[in-house]
Amino acid sequence: MADILLQVITPVSLVVDERVDEVVAPGEVGEFGVLPGHVPFITILKEGELRFKKGSQEKKMIVEGGIAEVRDDKVTVLTDRVIID
Repeated sequence: MADILLQVITPVSLVVDERVDEVVAPGEVGEFGVLPGHVPFITILKEGELRFKKGSQEKKMIVEGGIAEVRDDKVTVLTDRVIID
């Protein structure tokens, strides 16, 4: 069951707004993964691949930097641009 709310937001649209099982993002100091119950934090993102899983399905997109906040089983990504694979 998907337990993390993932929102990927650009200045012009809400690109992703769904419940997922896992998120992996390109942090400025290295890639990081988020599972349900993760400790809260905020980090800068570098350009790279954002992946998320829901069951056996994995989706990927490229984010061009930005900021990610993890809090209360929610991951919010603010980025200027997203390229969907």
